[in-house]
Amino acid sequence: MEAVRELINKGHLTAAEQTLRDHLSDTPDDAEALNLYAVVLARRGDLLGARSHFKRALDMSPEEPRFLVNYGLLLAQQGDQLRANEYLERATAIDPNWSRSHAQLGELALAAGQVEQAEQRFRTALRADPEDGYAMVGLAQTLLMRDQKDQALQMAQAAVKRLPNEPRAQAVIGAVLLAQGHHTFAREALQNALRVDSGNPRLRRLTARAQLANDAPDAAIKTLLAVSDWTRDDLQLLQPLADAALRSGHSAALIPLLDHVLPKLPTEASMIHAAAEARVRAGRSDDALALLASYTNAESASTLWAHRLTLFARARRFDEAYAYARLWSETQPHVAEAHAEYATGAELRGEAEIARAAAERALGLDAQNSKALTIAVAYEIKRGKIGTHYRALAAMDADKQPMAVRATRSFLLGYGADRAGEVAGAVEHWMALHRTLPKARMPALADPLGTPRELPLPLPADEHPPVVFVPHVPGTGTEQLLRALARSSGTVVMADRLGSGGRHDGLSPDQRGLLDDGLPESGLRVFRRRYWRAFDRAKVPIDRVPIDVLPTFEWPQYAALSGALPAARVIAFLRDPRDALLHWLAFGTQPVRPLMQPELAANFLLRQYQHLDRMRSAAGLAVVIIKGEEFDSDRASLKGRIAQALGVAPEHLNLDDTERNTLGGLPERLENGRFALYANGALGKAFKLLAPAAKRFGY
Repeated sequence: MEAVRELINKGHLTAAEQTLRDHLSDTPDDAEALNLYAVVLARRGDLLGARSHFKRALDMSPEEPRFLVNYGLLLAQQGDQLRANEYLERATAIDPNWSRSHAQLGELALAAGQVEQAEQRFRTALRADPEDGYAMVGLAQTLLMRDQKDQALQMAQAAVKRLPNEPRAQAVIGAVLLAQGHHTFAREALQNALRVDSGNPRLRRLTARAQLANDAPDAAIKTLLAVSDWTRDDLQLLQPLADAALRSGHSAALIPLLDHVLPKLPTEASMIHAAAEARVRAGRSDDALALLASYTNAESASTLWAHRLTLFARARRFDEAYAYARLWSETQPHVAEAHAEYATGAELRGEAEIARAAAERALGLDAQNSKALTIAVAYEIKRGKIGTHYRALAAMDADKQPMAVRATRSFLLGYGADRAGEVAGAVEHWMALHRTLPKARMPALADPLGTPRELPLPLPADEHPPVVFVPHVPGTGTEQLLRALARSSGTVVMADRLGSGGRHDGLSPDQRGLLDDGLPESGLRVFRRRYWRAFDRAKVPIDRVPIDVLPTFEWPQYAALSGALPAARVIAFLRDPRDALLHWLAFGTQPVRPLMQPELAANFLLRQYQHLDRMRSAAGLAVVIIKGEEFDSDRASLKGRIAQALGVAPEHLNLDDTERNTLGGLPERLENGRFALYANGALGKAFKLLAPAAKRFGY
């Protein structure tokens, strides 16, 4: 029997079972063999067979404590705690000095949540046998539950010395180390425990918690994939795990885990959001939309509807987004955000009556709904009446709103003040917005008369087609011209420089040193090569004129272009610089340039106009000035001039329909000459700085 016990302890259950069968076929009444055979069956999951053999062993030796304890443990495993406790108490009464029966009674008490009684039982077991490792494990667990971490750690470490493969002792050590912030050691201890007891779901959860704390969300996901009985209590682990996995790029691994979780927690919005976002980041946006659709209904959280709507908009599927917003407002008519989103979609489509009605319904449910409120205010201003919605928007706590809402709010309040003739109030509202925008470095412009003072001799023409450069001077409305050219059949507009990842070529900021160091022929050739190498990657159609949009344009850049690309041309779209400054203040710029002080912004504009003034009088690239005021009033007469400057046939240009759908149908910019109303206030000094530039360009 000692050999059989050794096989069982090592986990060789098949060999132990075969040995016991052979033995019991010869001596069927051997109580010890029956007891061990029942142990083997219990470990294999055959609880009925184990129960039968335990009872036979007890029938032959009813006073044997070991048989009583083993049978009691089986009853406890089957959920019969009362009878299990009865058999263990009998074993204790027969042999009060046998530690195992006391320890098992402690386990039953611990499972029943009777921590104090469990601790007493474990201590009694250790008095009977100070070397009982199982009693040490149980006592360590009770000490941990009583928040006596140091004592629990010492007891668990003592247990591991006696039972190096006991998973519960390793688990206690891991739990204590995790609570103390020793995440790496806690993870190692818990993973050791899990290798021995891989089927323990509680241990898997604790191990995953340690792995997550140790910045290994991918390992935590693998650990939890074997868990199936998910409950709301698991959200304390799943929610931070999902956030960490999405942040660290483990979206694809997160998907199968959440797919196991969602059937158990079908109403938990946070998990549905995480599962959808994981699909989006894994490049499965359509799957994300389908997943959200399966969980959105009249009873579901409104955030799920909003999430799916956002995915439609992110994919630029605007018609579907609009139809979905309408469905949302019909399915959940009690949700203000649904009507606000429907109003936003209608507003973007230019359906004014639908937008106004939906915004009013949203405000009827939530008078502070920011999206609906801004739409309603825009229509109030459009009608020329400052009403209750405008006053509600003014009273809104802007600090609690997203940046987009804050920007729209400041614009509308300033625009309303402008329409009412309160120019000081308009400037204050608009400046308040610029002061809160993220700081952006204003491009440093060289002195207008700085180096290089002379234009270099141009290189021979190359095989590349002519290119047109359009400076993007803030506030002038250059976007109007670019929108028209983008819709024309003879041109292609390249505005990628306006984004955060601008094109890397001879005009890129990190190439400016080549220009500042002078422009000999060798430098011009490097400039040309770097420019065309980046430009060719864009694969512009050869039958269209490429239009390269520059965020700023200075004399050194112009000099370099004149020498390296002698077939190039420049078209500058300008307005009265004072109107440009006022537009910059009221409407902002793209890309975003905060106007922190009017005088600094005026100095920026002044230098741009000075650079362009010198360029148009130089014998370099041809510079064509298009005035925005003429573009607004008589586009048809400008068509031929612009076509000639571009080098395309007039019939290939489309200068019509350049207006955008704007909020509430408000104008896209203030009227030309509107700056005169502001000349005596806070903008007066800035306008005086710009007066010479205005005069040079005929204003």
